[in-house]
Parts: sequence; structure tokens; C-alpha cells
Amino acid sequence: MWYKDWFADEHYLALYQHRDKAEALQLLDLVERTAHPTSDARILDLACGAGRHSISLAKRGYTNITGIDLSSTLINIAKASAEEQKVKVEFIESDMLHFQGHYDLILNLFTSFGYFETDADNEAVINKIGNALTPNGYFVIDFFNATLVEQTLVPHSTKVLPSGETVDECRVIADRRVNKKIIIRSADTTKEYYESVRLFTLQELRAMIERAAMKCEQVFGCYNGDPFDEQTSTRCIIVAKKTNAS
Repeated sequence: MWYKDWFADEHYLALYQHRDKAEALQLLDLVERTAHPTSDARILDLACGAGRHSISLAKRGYTNITGIDLSSTLINIAKASAEEQKVKVEFIESDMLHFQGHYDLILNLFTSFGYFETDADNEAVINKIGNALTPNGYFVIDFFNATLVEQTLVPHSTKVLPSGETVDECRVIADRRVNKKIIIRSADTTKEYYESVRLFTLQELRAMIERAAMKCEQVFGCYNGDPFDEQTSTRCIIVAKKTNAS
């Protein structure tokens, strides 16, 4: 799978360095306003990456946070960051379908969904989340707006990393997926990586969430909490609540 190689490479964080701490804090403000977690709520950051959201939650006083990610590289960075900032977060290397426990709030942020090749496998993640939520627990997913991605796709772009390496990104949409080839060139090496994410619309996400015994309570189009607009919103942020007591 593409994500095993790409997320293990040190260039991944460099390429997405624009996803900064300020953005994470703005999203967490929105989570607090809508999901209302208590300080001792059991919170799962599913596909936590290098832990910027988990660590920010811990710094806000939440005491029971777990971060899960498939990448040992990113988990090790998250552990080191938490130790450096003197906060307690349990970081676990695991994939999205095999995490354990029950949680009052599950977060899936920064388009960390739709990676699997089949819709059935992707929906299995949503079902796992629904089963892992406590009664009246909340699920917050931060996904891209698939409609806007389709309408504004940039086929090719080039950027230079702080290291001086050049990154070419080539994008194409096929079979309801946005596929990206990432070519990283230095003076003496060339590396190639790939990304492939299913273009789930709001309607498709809502249907999966509701089939997993959750109710979509609110939908936002950006991190400051503006309403979702299918034609203009950059993000599709859904706040859902567990609807049964099982």
C-alpha cells in the first residue's frame, strides 16, 4: 500500500509543513465547541501522524488521549514531541481497523480516510469507529471537499523544500480517486512516492456514518466553523454522535 512507504519517509512532514500548529488549534477549537469533551474524556486521534492534534489536546488539559498511526516513523516523532513538551499521550503503532478500546470522542483529521482500495474496506473503518464509541460519544472527521477537489485539481506543481530538494507532484482523477505521484529530486538521488484517496462526497460520508449507528449533527466547510458549501468549501468536517446505547 502506498501509505506504508510514503508515511515512513522523512520527506512527508516536510512536504506538508504548511499544516501547522495554528491550523490544528483552530480545528480543536471547533471540536471543543461541537463535541464538548470533558477533561477526562477518552479521546482517540485515529491516524494521528506526528501527533500535533493529540499533543495540543494534552496541552489543553485532556488527560486520557490515545494516538494511533500505522507509520512507526511518525509515531516515534510523536512520542519524542510529547516527551519534549512534557505532556502525556499514549501513542500506538496500529492500523485503522485493528485499534482496541472504547472512546468518548474519536477524531479522524487531515483527510486521513479513503486510503483503502475498496469502498467496503473504507466503510469498515467507519463501522469500527461506530462500534468503538461509547453511548452518546462523538466522531469528528475532517475530510477534503471532493467536489471542490474535482473542480480545481492542479495537474502538476513543483516546490522546493527547505533542504533544497525539488518536489514534483502530478495529479489525476480516475475511478473516483485522486491519485498523486510525488517525485523528490536531490543532487544525486530521485525518489518516487504515491498517494491515492477515494473522493467521498458529503452524501457518501453521511450515509456511511448513519449506517454505523451515528447521526451527523453538524457539517462545516473550514476550520473556523463556516457552514459547508459543496461548491466553495475547502474542507468537509462532520460532527456525528452515537445514536444507540449498545
